[in-house]
Amino acid sequence: MKFDIRISNIIFYLLILFLPTQFGRHFWPDFSYIAGIRIDYLSPALYLTDILIFLLFVFWLINKIRSKKKEVIIHDSKFMVFSALVVFLILGILFSKNQAAGWYGLLKLVELIFLGFYTAINIKKIKINIVLILLSVGLIFESFLATVQYLQQSSVDGIFYFFGERTFNGQTPGIANASIGGELFLRPYGTFPHPNVLAGYLIVVMTMIISKFNPSTKLRTGEQKSKLIKILFLGSLTFGTIALFLTMSRIAIVLWMLIVGLWFIQFSVFNLKFKMKYKNLINKNSMKISNFKLKILTLVLVASVLFLSPLHSRFTDLKLTDESVTIRQELIKSSVFMIKENPIFGVGINNYLDQLPYYQRINNYFTDLQPVHNIYFLVAAQTGIVGLAFFIWFIFKTYQRIKNTTQNSKLQKNLYFINSSSLIIILSSILILGLFDHYFLTLQQGQLIFSFTLGLCWIKQS
Repeated sequence: MKFDIRISNIIFYLLILFLPTQFGRHFWPDFSYIAGIRIDYLSPALYLTDILIFLLFVFWLINKIRSKKKEVIIHDSKFMVFSALVVFLILGILFSKNQAAGWYGLLKLVELIFLGFYTAINIKKIKINIVLILLSVGLIFESFLATVQYLQQSSVDGIFYFFGERTFNGQTPGIANASIGGELFLRPYGTFPHPNVLAGYLIVVMTMIISKFNPSTKLRTGEQKSKLIKILFLGSLTFGTIALFLTMSRIAIVLWMLIVGLWFIQFSVFNLKFKMKYKNLINKNSMKISNFKLKILTLVLVASVLFLSPLHSRFTDLKLTDESVTIRQELIKSSVFMIKENPIFGVGINNYLDQLPYYQRINNYFTDLQPVHNIYFLVAAQTGIVGLAFFIWFIFKTYQRIKNTTQNSKLQKNLYFINSSSLIIILSSILILGLFDHYFLTLQQGQLIFSFTLGLCWIKQS
């Protein structure tokens, strides 16, 4: 059994390492076409990360059969609610116009629920520093690739194709460019399908890494980080910040600046209270963390000054008539029509794009035929008001779970991976970004990030 656990941990480590990649194979059944055009969002895909999650499920199932134990992290009432949700979604699929796409969407949802469940019950069994190191390696890799893409204004190609980078340049149809000073610049993609997805990944991972330098986390765990690991974390935060600004993702950049500010305030307040109440516990190691934190903050601020100044027009020149704004407005209008006509079951899970042509006039399939850039409208359009109510209820329960864990001193040790305030910041960042984009529900890497984060929020309490 110990051997199986070690293998499961290795698979989980590999999943964390390859989380930002999108190496996989797309399939194109009939339901993935609309008006004869291939739609990536509807295409079933088998990614390397899907295979790793399946292997996790196999080893988890083997351990369950051997141990004959029932491990759940939710009460019976919540289990009944989840069961009712699955039945409700199945009914929605049966009423939908594209049932095949619906069944695939439900299968994907089950996969993501398992990942969140597995993370919650097994995160204490893995070595946290290894997870953070792997996250840092992935962050540096993506930051390096994004920087090179920006400098040469095209994809790098070569071996990076196998990590998920696609061939593109500034003239590729539908590519994300940004106007700065009247000149168009290609926004880097890394191995992600869009610069905004790369930006969301950078924010979540950097917040996880920066949380490890919270004094309260160190006091609970008593862990000491080597200089090499500190340099790795510091480098990932620095290069990640640079890459984030290069993505020119407005909301993500503003969020990261707020997160850094909140982190610095939290650190300063904690240090002040700690010095006032526990002077006798202060040692040289606990004092060293202050200097290290100041170094991180200084580098982040310097990077911000260097890379924000050329981008001021990206924020100040935004107009309601810009194409990116008008497309979002049209998609929201279409979503409202869908909800009004299908208030109970919605149009069916994974059926939004299939039904979109019936609710708006598509001028350009490459730019307009995409999910609504708001996860709440997307949930309501696909699963109805009932589905949206469940989504909001679950998010509320998730915040409540974090709060209850924070207030219970016996459960604080379970948050050794990441402190509760950082969990709140990460979850809130995802939900805020979800107001302006859809990738946390529609794209592989975004889905994995969301599921992994929820798993951390619901970490097993015993």
